[in-house]
Amino acid sequence: MKSKDLRLLLSRSSSRKLFITAAIGSLVSAALVILNALLLGAVIVGIIYKHPSSSQWIVLLAALWIIRSVFTPFFESWCSTKAATIKSEIRREVSSLLATVEPVSSSELASLLVKGANSLDVYLGRFIPQLFAALVVPLSVIITVFFLDPLSALIAILTLPLIPFFGALIGRYTSDSVSKKWKSLSALSRYFEDSLQGFITLRIFGRNKSQGERIQNMGDRYTQETMSVLKISFLSAFVLELAATISVALIAVSIGLRLVDGKISFLHGLTVLVLAPEIYFPLRNAASLFHASADGTEVLEQLRVVSETALVQVPQVHRDFASCKEITWRNWTLAIPDAAESRIPESTIHRGEVIFIVGESGIGKSSFANNLLGLHFDSEILIDGVALTPETVVSYQKSIAWVPQLPQLASGTIREQFTLMNNSAGLVLFSDEAIIQSLQLLSLPLEELPQGLDTQLGGSDEKSAQMSGGQIRKIAVARALIRKPILIVADEPTADLDRHSATAIMTALRAAAENGAALVCISHDEDLQKSSDRVIAVERVKS
Repeated sequence: MKSKDLRLLLSRSSSRKLFITAAIGSLVSAALVILNALLLGAVIVGIIYKHPSSSQWIVLLAALWIIRSVFTPFFESWCSTKAATIKSEIRREVSSLLATVEPVSSSELASLLVKGANSLDVYLGRFIPQLFAALVVPLSVIITVFFLDPLSALIAILTLPLIPFFGALIGRYTSDSVSKKWKSLSALSRYFEDSLQGFITLRIFGRNKSQGERIQNMGDRYTQETMSVLKISFLSAFVLELAATISVALIAVSIGLRLVDGKISFLHGLTVLVLAPEIYFPLRNAASLFHASADGTEVLEQLRVVSETALVQVPQVHRDFASCKEITWRNWTLAIPDAAESRIPESTIHRGEVIFIVGESGIGKSSFANNLLGLHFDSEILIDGVALTPETVVSYQKSIAWVPQLPQLASGTIREQFTLMNNSAGLVLFSDEAIIQSLQLLSLPLEELPQGLDTQLGGSDEKSAQMSGGQIRKIAVARALIRKPILIVADEPTADLDRHSATAIMTALRAAAENGAALVCISHDEDLQKSSDRVIAVERVKS
């Protein structure tokens, strides 16, 4: 566990309670193990030699077994419950920070907070307590063995490092395999989300089957990565079992030879034989859980990165972008699993220009749009030759507009669709006249709305109007154009629309470009591309 990940755990009281309880529980377990061996040896020797106090030892041993049978499941259950509590706390904490975190794929976050966080159950509930046991129990047992038979204690000290040595050796490969597995899962989640968002477009252009096969291939890759982790875990279990067995055998042979020569008492030899496996058992258990804990370690690292990214608040510097004349992007690239790298060469778009970005589905067009919108910094963006930075990105985003592929309307009136977002972003609120004019540019007159600008949307009652896909997209475009942005990024603005609605939207977008906005459209429609100033294709480049 990295020190930063440890601080993430120790920063909460529930984690500190788990660590303290695990340490105390390990001490109690060590005491029970030692008492069990001493009593068992005394009982067996007493029965063989018919010692009169044997019955008393048997009663004490039975009582000890009852205590162990109650303590062990109670301790394990408490650790599991506390691990679930810590997991929920971390999940809530990270979820509460998502509003301030640098944009991350929602599917990737879902995998991290659901499947990823669930792996903390094993890591916190089993591996951490076992780690304390691996430190406390062997040391306590070796000290006890030293007083009974110094030679056996010496053999244990010499052979004990074999288990952590082999565990660390195999653990290196386990860590790499787990990291690859999580990267494959994240890539699969992102790709599935992108394909799902563009499913309608894929169906229109007959690419849904090929995308399904691609997702299947990525799923097979994740399965292979998971199986490679399991192979290593089986190998580690075999090696650790072999090392522990050989170590115990050396102690047993040593005791047997000395019993024959009469150099060790039967009671001491038997007690040491009972204790010997307990020297290696906790370490072997901890090492065997390492492959499961590796998932937890990787998840903690990713959760820590998300938390730190969210906690770093970049001080914003105001910059006026209204008078800018051009926007330039440097060479943009995107690494896609199981495919060649995607690239868009360096280019500049001027105010009033219309550019179409084209390419096959899943090649990264929407990711490029996110970079152009300042949501990611995959490549450098220059406005009039000055680089866009995290300090100026908020001012930049107030000057641009985005029309997503699947626009969403908030629950509220038509008027609120234009005022809610502007109010939260600190922008000027628009008058009813400006909103009506913007809607008319999209061929959506007020007469088509049952209650005009007071038409309720998104509710489940009878007063809420049901909008068609074309009307929703028109409102989304009108919402973007009313701000008179310097740049408009439209992702499939005419997808799944009738010709009349598509014409109205493209006419409004081109009118905005004629009035000084730079327009970047992502579309598969070749007829629309013909009327553009330039068409830029996303290229596949073999790395």
